[in-house]
Amino acid sequence: MEVSSLCIILVSLSLSITLLFAFKRRRPSSNDGVKLPPGSFGWPIMGETVEFLFGKPENFVGERMKKYSPDIFKTNILGEKTAVICGPNGNKFLFSNEQKLFTVFRPHPMQALFRSYKAAAPPPPQAPTPQDQGGDEVKSIRTPGFFKPEALMRYLPLMDSITQQQLQIHWEGKDQVVKVFPLSKTVTLTLACRFFLGIDNPERIAKLVGHFDDITLGMHSIILNVPGTIFYRANKAAVAIRKELVSVIKEKKAAMASGAPMHDILSHMIVATDPTGKYMPEAEIADKMMGLIVAGYSTVSTTITFFMKYVGERADIYNKVLSEQLEISEAKKAGELLNWEDLSKMKYSWNVMCEVMRLVPPLQGTFREAITDFTYAGYTVPKGWKSNWRFRRLKRQENC
Repeated sequence: MEVSSLCIILVSLSLSITLLFAFKRRRPSSNDGVKLPPGSFGWPIMGETVEFLFGKPENFVGERMKKYSPDIFKTNILGEKTAVICGPNGNKFLFSNEQKLFTVFRPHPMQALFRSYKAAAPPPPQAPTPQDQGGDEVKSIRTPGFFKPEALMRYLPLMDSITQQQLQIHWEGKDQVVKVFPLSKTVTLTLACRFFLGIDNPERIAKLVGHFDDITLGMHSIILNVPGTIFYRANKAAVAIRKELVSVIKEKKAAMASGAPMHDILSHMIVATDPTGKYMPEAEIADKMMGLIVAGYSTVSTTITFFMKYVGERADIYNKVLSEQLEISEAKKAGELLNWEDLSKMKYSWNVMCEVMRLVPPLQGTFREAITDFTYAGYTVPKGWKSNWRFRRLKRQENC
């Protein structure tokens, strides 16, 4: 009986998908007469998501540039009709029209993971004003000046101290192969929790590392919330992190009520108000803080890891980096921490880091949404379509 029911369900589902696909193919298109970019939307519903996510995205783009157009092609990624704009000229076009033709778009898996708090329905996409640039979380912390160089100057000694502590705990005196990636993730998350949340509890932070790993994988996955899938694990991790963040928020509110100083981003988010004077709900603050931490978590740790990999493979570069670092270290007093002047002397080390980020960009690419019809390379992209650019492929092109 159960087998029969399952067969009926599968047959019905297959017929429904087939009929839906046939209906869409036969239905008159609102874009008739418009020269759309060349390409394919792939399979019904899924589009070309599987090829994009489970292969190499740069190969996905390169193959279609050769097949369809070196400038632009259409596809369907994560359920969205997408125009992939290629090459340096395409990226220049996209960025120069940020306030005119495009607005920020976050794929649906990302929205599902980071938006647990549902306020009023969001307005339809429209051209943002200069004051609206960046996410809500960025606007909430812009006034206190957390993103200014002066803030980094103040934090640098503490960042040095925390990093030294982590090296002593995990590396010094260990007779084993050095594993950079796990430590770089722990250090990055420790720094983020310290400066964003005001948390300085190694055990509490260590419990979050695995959850942030799951979320990072789930941000660009198929939304299939069933046990065993990437998105299911990411969604469980998001719930666990959000629960921990709400607990931190309550603790922070109690500390602030007792007169504790506001030295972190969370404190300022708690007291921030909207134009009507209302404070943000705890769930919304938790969503925004989780987004902030995730944004810098994998990008920084990945860059550190590849820096160590490439420097370790090149003895000549390793020796130059080591020489520069030793020169700075020897000029300091015992126990004296790094300062801004020391950082400005690391010119060769910074050049190496920039080359690492050229070869392996921390940001692989991103999406934008068209807020009006536009034409590029002789093809029209309709309003509502998504645009995707690939940073890694751009940085590897010879003419960049």
